Amino acid sequence: MFPRSFISLLFVISTVNAGDKPHWVFLESEPTPTQVQLTNRATQRLLTRGSMNTPGNLKVSESYLAQLREAGYQIRHTSRFLNAVSVVIKNDDQLATLHEFPFVQSIAPVAQHPQRIEEISNETMLARSSALGYGQSEGQNEMLNIPQIHRYGYDGSGIMVGVFDTGFLTEHPAFNGIDIQAQYDFVDHEVDASGPGYGHGINVLSAIGGYDPGELIGPAYQATFLLARTEEVSTESRTEEDNWVAALEWADSLGVDIITTSLNYFLQFDDPNENYPPSALDGQTTIIARAANIAAERGILVVNSAGNEGPSASSIWPPSDSPHVLSVGAVDTQQEIAYFSGRGPTYDGRIKPNIVAQGSLVYMASGVDGYIRGNGTSFAAPQIAGLAALLLQAHPQLSPDSVIAIFEEHGDRAFAPNNTYGWGIPDISSLFPNLNGSTSKNCLIYPNPGQSGEIRMVLSNAVSELSELATLYDIRGREITALTITQESERIIKISIPASLGLASQLMILSVKSGDRVFAGKFIFLDS
Repeated sequence: MFPRSFISLLFVISTVNAGDKPHWVFLESEPTPTQVQLTNRATQRLLTRGSMNTPGNLKVSESYLAQLREAGYQIRHTSRFLNAVSVVIKNDDQLATLHEFPFVQSIAPVAQHPQRIEEISNETMLARSSALGYGQSEGQNEMLNIPQIHRYGYDGSGIMVGVFDTGFLTEHPAFNGIDIQAQYDFVDHEVDASGPGYGHGINVLSAIGGYDPGELIGPAYQATFLLARTEEVSTESRTEEDNWVAALEWADSLGVDIITTSLNYFLQFDDPNENYPPSALDGQTTIIARAANIAAERGILVVNSAGNEGPSASSIWPPSDSPHVLSVGAVDTQQEIAYFSGRGPTYDGRIKPNIVAQGSLVYMASGVDGYIRGNGTSFAAPQIAGLAALLLQAHPQLSPDSVIAIFEEHGDRAFAPNNTYGWGIPDISSLFPNLNGSTSKNCLIYPNPGQSGEIRMVLSNAVSELSELATLYDIRGREITALTITQESERIIKISIPASLGLASQLMILSVKSGDRVFAGKFIFLDS
């Protein structure tokens, strides 16, 4: 059930009619701001993986909102992340008058989501499988080594995942027992996220959290889910980025760990003159990328599809252009890039996507009891989000940027990333201590990437005593130096990397001994 105490956070009073033009109104800081209410879970996430000093902890000024309402403006959503409000503009006079308010800092049009070009789906209902285990979803899971991680005892338990899509219907057997903490429709403003476009939402939700043994098993089938309908799929619809931002802030308030979405915003304004220029594809300019960056600062990992605008270059749209968003492209069952998968680079020259997963012939739930295979980066992203949930279950202290770095470091193209595959298909199975028996000596290091100063290693097993020094190697195994360590607990050690070493940016290996055992882990060192 949706917690009533958070309904006030949504602050929605209008929908958009044909001809109306939503605009973002960015506000000056209020002299006496009010703190926003967060759940204990959200506060703990800030303390563990984010920062309490990030934007988003203060409410939008009620005084400013009252003045806008009194002047006749219809308010769609408020954003505490951006200290902004989206309003409906009905004519040029209304737009001009906005500039006269002394608390208005700037104004920008709300982005429109182009009509869905994907999913290039094969909607043929498939016969139910009689096989045990993963059924026909086995191939897509095996590509990411999900079954092995499941065998180690990880299933997403304790991780909260927000899924933003076209709507959801959870009557399918794949959702029996699924833990849905809350849902909300940000298009029609209802405490029910079913919506008329639930078909796509069913596909995506099953790809991350479905559980129907013998048919389909998603990577994070024991995670807790927040469901938000943010996209309108009818031909007259206008899916605005402010729905996405409002859903992001709602999920943040409830303590979400991961957001997975398959939406991109860049072109297709009513007025072509309002389209973002190519220079906006820098991960810092568009509204949705800015909101995603703040989410990362607050400890939320945002996973987004690379889009289906390929194969042309620079075809990855916001928020996937952000350096703090895990952008996911699509490969086929032979691990070859899908022709439709979005490509980089970003405007500022960064490689995108970050990684790829199966996005062709993905096996998914459909309707109330059927199964289909479909194509689209929309279906690759939730699989990676599920894998990230397993990683956070094993290593809950990891920041979003550390998760992204780990996925890249463990991609099959990590030593030659490109703008088609990114860093490739990730295999992070070595980072999971086996909860069901034998141990692994592959250890997690964070922050990753790291710099001179203090880093920490999470040992794959608890130990009571360690040697006083760790050894640092380059990726070829050549010893660089010995480093001082401090044992903080039976499984966590702190290592000091002096700036005086003058190390260059590179992939490194760190090892430490306990008796006749050696614990080692890889990390990316960045020269500050």
